[in-house]
Amino acid sequence: MRKMILISIIAIFLSACGGAGVGSSSSKINIKVGGKDSTMEVKSGGVYYGNVISTSPGKPSIQTFSHSIYLANYEMDTTNAATMKKALTAPEQIRLLIGLQGEEGTKTDSPFKVGTYTLKAERFNKVSVVMITTFADGKEKTDDFDTMSSMSKAEGEVKITAVTADSVSGEINVTEGDKTIKGTFTAKLPKK
Repeated sequence: MRKMILISIIAIFLSACGGAGVGSSSSKINIKVGGKDSTMEVKSGGVYYGNVISTSPGKPSIQTFSHSIYLANYEMDTTNAATMKKALTAPEQIRLLIGLQGEEGTKTDSPFKVGTYTLKAERFNKVSVVMITTFADGKEKTDDFDTMSSMSKAEGEVKITAVTADSVSGEINVTEGDKTIKGTFTAKLPKK
């Protein structure tokens, strides 16, 4: 009897801890751009690791990671940044790029940390890029959120909710004027 109870508790715990993987139906992002509403079911996602070194005269250089999360509603080749940016070829295809900058002193191979990245942050724990790419009338169309200007009306955040050895999961909720992106995601991390 004790073994059965223990097995039941372990099964409940494991099912409760199981997160949504890439391609899971619970990884969905609602997008409103160009007056059009759509829901992107995330079928594939990948990460490209990078960094930024900021320099100012008379001050020490500051380095932070600058990682890019690519999410798509189609099977995307997640080998590297170039393959994740391949041109879209079908009207229903959507790709989302989320760029995040980390804390001071982080670098290219620094992992994501669970936490919140905002559009209003000046240098650290910042959302540096939000870009939606769609395909219409035989060509790609890109919509950017203004994440760099001090006059930007863009608001919101990206929360990293879980990081494992091979994936990162989170939530995005950003708005700029009539553009909105809101939902959950999971993306594969680069192989070490």
